[in-house]
Amino acid sequence: MNIITTKKQLEELVKYYEKQNAFAFDVETVGENRVQPVVNDVLWISLATNGRVDVIPMGHPNGDFLHWDKELLLSGQKKLAAGKELKDTDYSKNQSKWKPVFGPAPEQLLPGEVFAALKPLFFSDKLKIGHNVKFDLKSIAKYFRGKVPSKPFFDTLMAAFVIDNRNKNALGLADVSKKYLKIEVVKGVGAQVEVHSFKDVAHYSGFDAEVTWKLYEVLAPQLEGSLKRVWNLEMDVVAALCDMELTGATLDVKGLEDLKKKLEEDIDACKGKIWKLAGRPFSLNSVQEKQKLLFSPVSEGGRGLKPNLKIKVALTEKGQRILKEGGELSMFHYSVSAEALEFYSSKDELVDALIEYQDLNKLMTTYVMPYLGGDIVRTNAGKSRIVKKDSLLINGKAHTNFKAHGAETGRFSSTDPNLQNIPSGGDYGKLIRNLFIAPPGHKLVVADYSQIEPRIIASFSQDPIALEYYNSGKDLYVAIGDVMGVERKVGKMLVLAISYGVGPEKIARSIGCSEKEARDLIDQFSEEFPDILKYKSKVIRMARQNSPIPYVETIFGRRRYLPELKSIENGLKFRAERQAFNTMIQGSAADLMKLALVRAHSCFVDEPNVNVVLTVHDELVTVAREDLAEETAEAIRESMEGVKLPEMKVPLIADVKIVDRWGEAK
Repeated sequence: MNIITTKKQLEELVKYYEKQNAFAFDVETVGENRVQPVVNDVLWISLATNGRVDVIPMGHPNGDFLHWDKELLLSGQKKLAAGKELKDTDYSKNQSKWKPVFGPAPEQLLPGEVFAALKPLFFSDKLKIGHNVKFDLKSIAKYFRGKVPSKPFFDTLMAAFVIDNRNKNALGLADVSKKYLKIEVVKGVGAQVEVHSFKDVAHYSGFDAEVTWKLYEVLAPQLEGSLKRVWNLEMDVVAALCDMELTGATLDVKGLEDLKKKLEEDIDACKGKIWKLAGRPFSLNSVQEKQKLLFSPVSEGGRGLKPNLKIKVALTEKGQRILKEGGELSMFHYSVSAEALEFYSSKDELVDALIEYQDLNKLMTTYVMPYLGGDIVRTNAGKSRIVKKDSLLINGKAHTNFKAHGAETGRFSSTDPNLQNIPSGGDYGKLIRNLFIAPPGHKLVVADYSQIEPRIIASFSQDPIALEYYNSGKDLYVAIGDVMGVERKVGKMLVLAISYGVGPEKIARSIGCSEKEARDLIDQFSEEFPDILKYKSKVIRMARQNSPIPYVETIFGRRRYLPELKSIENGLKFRAERQAFNTMIQGSAADLMKLALVRAHSCFVDEPNVNVVLTVHDELVTVAREDLAEETAEAIRESMEGVKLPEMKVPLIADVKIVDRWGEAK
């Protein structure tokens, strides 16, 4: 490993890497919010290729570790004052209070001269390899005046996900290295590099880059065949996401503060309603208290509710385990999660009020407080504590982190803040969306694919009625309504039932009918649209036949492994069957949306006054200077509707609107 601290060494490094076709790189960042590339600073950058590793420090404050500065106890202080000899026992054993003492750090290069020298490498056609490469690209963009390095990229994190997406929560460098290289990556130094010694950070930084290169060598050959198409798509998406996240979405901070006040009032009112219905005050965040209240017999002051044990979410994880083992269940094994309580919706006033409270509280803790910052009350086992949260806004903008590996289907998720689950409807859904605004002199161009998943169902199943309706400018929900003699919303619900495995209970609640009527509707749908059901069966059958592990493949070749398709346990098998069809439809929609995003982003790469800033499921939100809004809208429409694939037998339609606030598009 080479530690680069002089201009001569830097020049030699650049000359060497200019002769290579690819290199891995990694950054170590510092700052008040080091995980946010918009405001963090790069303290170290490391590069690696076959047989060589280089690390470049840029102002690391510490040299070699010398000793620990341990807190002197009161007894030790008295000895010191008396001039007596001190012993180890006179110092605190609480290591959290120990302070490391370092020698002087060596002279280092400045970030400006380092990145000026590295620029030809990062803006070349060389393959840039990183683990979660999007973070590293965004972190160094500020040193290139906000410009993200040029393609091509290779992300070893995404490679691991595309190859096998069964564990999307184990994609960190340590997890992936252990799985594919049998190498243990010890974490800890990277969390706060500025408090460690120069040598320790040099080793850590260089090791990360070296391991990333080795992962590339192992993973790249596996991205062939049907996986190559989806892999190329995912790497094309990286540049678009980098620009979106660095640009950020502007929020109405005053409107956000007003929404907070309204939510606080509504939460207090909801609490009062719940306590009145319950006949007493209780901790609304205590699981046990809610379990006692809802599931205790009426004679004991409870509501006497009986969970439907056929529904998995009706039980806690412990309850599911006990039921499987044939043990005896108690009320404390019944779930009070939002999903579980949905079963009792419209059947019990108190449950409806509790659901309302949970919804309001989620809006406050997920979409208001993270933006504004402040104190959030967390309750666990009836005990409350206050957690202080810093605002996620930077200069009035939200710079979310989009994760292309967020769901097994390939859909995006997002964190800090989460923008993927903002309610699309209802009063609060619109209020939250309206917080996202166009900056002065600009407009928001909001484009939404019209019924992309039903269009995929129609194309893949080749149902003649569905194809006829879509190709004549109508939609599948209308087709179902016309054929079955039901309202459009019923047709929509039946499509969801087919796609997501929604049962008759939920259909009945959604459209206001009995469960028997819902079952009859499902049966009628099966008779009127047999090709859709036949296609669903075909997807499941083909997935089960794939070996050695059953898997389903989307339109772009994205795989989701479903070993439970061969399970002897019916519950697991039926769940896997639902996931197989859902992945085929939703995953293919995610593939198409990512392609549309890449096409839209490419339209405005050299236009500083137009920026795609958000993508939420089937939507793209773009900020354009007011005089460019109409032109932008047409370009976005063409980007989305112009996706032409032989598998799609019906046209893709995008609804495009020019607005001042996001919520105005709905």
